[in-house]
Amino acid sequence: MFGGMHKARGHKDMSRIFSFSPNFAFGISLAVCVALSAIASAHAADLQNEDAPSWHILKRDAQGRPMLVDEGGKKLKILETVSPDAASPGPEEIKEIDPTKTMRGQLLLIDPPRKLAKELKNDGFEILEQMRLRSLKAEVWRISIPSTMTEKGALRILTKRYPKLIIDTNQIFDLSAGKVGPDFSRGFVGWGPVASSCGAGMRIGMIDGAVNTKIEALRKQRVKFKAFNAKDRKPAGTAHGTAVAAMLVGRPEGDKENIGGLLPGANLFAAGIFEIRAGKEVGNLGNMLKAADWLLKSRVAVVNMSIAGSGNGVMTFVLNKLIESGVTVVAAAGNNGPRAKPAWPAAHPKVIAVTAIDNKLKIYKQANQGNYVDFSAPGVNLMTQVPTGLKLQSGTSFASPFIAAMVAIHLDAGFPSDADQLRGSLRRYTKDLGKKGRDSAFGWGLVRLKPSCG
Repeated sequence: MFGGMHKARGHKDMSRIFSFSPNFAFGISLAVCVALSAIASAHAADLQNEDAPSWHILKRDAQGRPMLVDEGGKKLKILETVSPDAASPGPEEIKEIDPTKTMRGQLLLIDPPRKLAKELKNDGFEILEQMRLRSLKAEVWRISIPSTMTEKGALRILTKRYPKLIIDTNQIFDLSAGKVGPDFSRGFVGWGPVASSCGAGMRIGMIDGAVNTKIEALRKQRVKFKAFNAKDRKPAGTAHGTAVAAMLVGRPEGDKENIGGLLPGANLFAAGIFEIRAGKEVGNLGNMLKAADWLLKSRVAVVNMSIAGSGNGVMTFVLNKLIESGVTVVAAAGNNGPRAKPAWPAAHPKVIAVTAIDNKLKIYKQANQGNYVDFSAPGVNLMTQVPTGLKLQSGTSFASPFIAAMVAIHLDAGFPSDADQLRGSLRRYTKDLGKKGRDSAFGWGLVRLKPSCG
């Protein structure tokens, strides 16, 4: 979605639930995984044997900054987008909220005035948490509503009474499931084996589930994990977050049980926002706010978000803060199917949205589609590394890290953090899929890029 096509909140027709974009798969033994990998389709083999374009800077300006030009030195056209303003939901948007897909009885308030505390208390509201997010330069209150009110009723009252504040629901995130098959990913993107120093000095962030840093692929790697689940809640499982972390910065490929990370020399700051509630693994927007604040403090250049769901005023606020601070956000396009509504954070116009394809260059059947999708990457039946060993998993979650790694090498070379500029550069390395040009299923197509440290 380009500038002028977004309304202020940018999310009017979306559901309220967020999910990991993985579509979790059941574990498969190492022997079966290896056997399946050996019978990848001939179509995949052809692409794997085709050299990917090597990463290089074509031209720099007088200040030494990379210029966005094609092979002939001609300046590339940039399609500009505009960030939507963060705002509270309007009356019609409040009607669409499904209270079963939010933290029941809770709302979030951005930068409320101090005097509001007394007014809220007098009306039966209770301040559950005051988050002073210094890096985001914001204070967020998480409040409970009176037992006599619904979330919609409380929103109607508070947004009318305090029209200048951003007030919205505290959304929840959960997990979903999918089918698996042979791995093919590294050959498709042309990344290839890389040295252990590849990515040295880069600072990458991720917002996901918990990460087990003790698995062989992450042992002695530069990974810092911090959990942002409530103190009285147990963190969610580690299969998804660990797999994404290993894809990004796992040890270089060395044996059959180590697939190898894309940027093994990079520093990874992994924020876990999922926790166990009523027997389910869920995350919420309040946890995400604290995670984003920590990542800003950690001075990351790019953040991978393998989560997908709806946007609201608070979601728009935190994404705008990251982007205005010079952080590039790459996100999974979502796994709710081709007829689903746009998924956030990927649908934010300044977020680079990634969908998943299989080993026949076909779109993942469960992937969201829409004009917010930017690029495609392998995301169906990928071999991943989890605490129990190797596991095949599917979903746009596992496509997103490929593009996040490609963005990281751009930023390290001095490219601006603006998503429009980065999209323009990535298009130079893209194999068009589906309809000619950009389309709602594949975006611009499959990005194939070989890093200079390969």
